[in-house]
Amino acid sequence: MIICHCKKLSDRQLREHVRAGARSTRELARACGAGACCGGCRPALDEILAEEQPRAGLVSLRLSA
Repeated sequence: MIICHCKKLSDRQLREHVRAGARSTRELARACGAGACCGGCRPALDEILAEEQPRAGLVSLRLSA
């Protein structure tokens, strides 16, 4: 589903950026531009960050173990 209409970014693309290390809406904006234009997607970006960060942390822990 398209989350950022300004940059035409889907939830899958945004989740990939979070898994790759983006930890805030500011970092997502730097990585792909999401949330940098009108800001209408920022609530959805916050939800994606909250959902994906624990998963990204688990992946990092598994890789380092």
